[in-house]
Amino acid sequence: MVEEEQRATEEAAAQADGFKAEGNKLLGDKKYQEAVEMYSRAIDLDPDNAVYFSNRSAAYLAVGDARGKALKDAEKCIELRPDWWKGYSRKGAAEHSLQRFDVARATYNEGLKLDPDNQSLLQAIEEAYAAGQEHSKRLREHAKKQERLKQDREAAVKEEEQRKQQEEKEKPNDEDALLAEFMSEVQELEENTNCIKKDGDKEMEEKKNKPPVEFGDSDGQIERLLQPHFKWINLNPFRVLMLDTDATEEDMKQHYRKLSTMVHPDKCRNAKAREAFEEVNKAYNLITQEDRRKTCIRTIENATQKAEKERRLKVKKGIKESEPVDLKDEVEKAVLRAFAENENRRQNLEKREADQRRRGAEQEEKEQEKVVNMFKRERSWAEVDRREHRVGNWRSFQKGGKRRKEMDTHGWKEEKRDDKKFGETDNDAYKKGWK
Repeated sequence: MVEEEQRATEEAAAQADGFKAEGNKLLGDKKYQEAVEMYSRAIDLDPDNAVYFSNRSAAYLAVGDARGKALKDAEKCIELRPDWWKGYSRKGAAEHSLQRFDVARATYNEGLKLDPDNQSLLQAIEEAYAAGQEHSKRLREHAKKQERLKQDREAAVKEEEQRKQQEEKEKPNDEDALLAEFMSEVQELEENTNCIKKDGDKEMEEKKNKPPVEFGDSDGQIERLLQPHFKWINLNPFRVLMLDTDATEEDMKQHYRKLSTMVHPDKCRNAKAREAFEEVNKAYNLITQEDRRKTCIRTIENATQKAEKERRLKVKKGIKESEPVDLKDEVEKAVLRAFAENENRRQNLEKREADQRRRGAEQEEKEQEKVVNMFKRERSWAEVDRREHRVGNWRSFQKGGKRRKEMDTHGWKEEKRDDKKFGETDNDAYKKGWK
C-alpha cells in the first residue's frame, strides 16, 4: 500500500515536471498565457514546489495585466523556500512593476542576504532606485504643473470677480451719463422739431406719406414692453422700438429717444418704468450693432417668407385666404417663433459649453487628487521602509548584544601573545640552550 502511494506520488511529480518543462518552452516562445496554464497544472499536482510558483510569477508578470497575481505567487514561493534568493527576485520584480520602488529595493536586499554576490539582484536594486527617482521626479513635476494650473484658475476667477465689481461700481456713472445724453438729445429734438427741412427727394416723400407711429402714453408703452413672456417677445429689437426693417439710423435714434423719454424712471412714476427702460436700452444697443442688426433682419425676412409660403400653399389647396390682418398675425407669430428658437439654441450651446468646462475642471481635480494620493503613498512606503530598516538594525543589535571589553585596574586591556604570529608556542624554549 505504501509502495503504491509512493509510486503515485512519483508519477505526479514526473507529470508536474513535464508541465513545467512545457511551460518553460511556452515562456521562451512568449506565449505567456499558455505558459501560465502549464505552470498551474504543475502546481495542482505538486502544490509545495516553490519553483513552479516562481515560474508562474514570471509568466504572470510577462502578461502585463496580472502583476497582483505575480506578487502573490512570489510571496508563496518565499513561504515555501525562504532560503532561496529567486523568490525575493520574483517578488521584487512584481513590486517594481507595481511602482513600489522602495519596497522592491528592500525585497532585493533580503535576497542579497542569502546570496551577497548575486549580480542580478544588485542590478535589480540599481534599476529600482533609478526608476524610483525618475517616478518621483515625474510626480513632482506633475504636481507643480497642477499647482500652477490651479493658481491660474484662481487668478482668473479673482480677476473676473474684480472686473464684475468694477463694472458694478461704474454702472451708476454710466447710467447718469446715459441719462444726461438722453435729456440733451430730447431737448435738441424738441428745439429742432420745427426746423426740419423739406426737399423733393423721393425717399423723404415716401416717408412723409407714411402714417405716423402712434406711441400712446407711458403706461401703455410699459404694458407693451413688459407684457407676459416679454423676455422672449422683446428678442426682436425692431418690435421693441416699433420700427420696420428698412428703418434708417435716424429713425432708430428718433424712436429710441421717444420711447426712452416716455418710460424713463425719472420722468415716469410707474413702478415698472426702470425695467421697461432697460428693455428699450437693450434693444437699441442691439440694433446699433451692424452685424447683429443684419442677423435680426435676416431672421425676420426668412420667417416672413416662410409664413407667406405657407399661406400660398393653403390657398392653393382650396382654403379661402383670410383677411390681410390674419396674415400679418401669422407673420408676427412666425417672427416671434424664429427669434425664440435662435435664443433657445444659443442658451443650449452656452449650457453645453459650461457643462463641458465644468467636466474638464472636475477631471483635472480628480487627476490632481490621484497624483497627490500616489505621491503620498510613495512617501509613506519610503518612510515604512526606513523605519523597518532601523527596527531591523536595533533587533540585530539586541540579539547579538554589545560585548564588554576586558580591562585591568588601570583601564588597559592586557595584550595577549599571538603564538601563530611569533612562531613559538613554548615560552621556556630559550632555556634549552643554557648550560
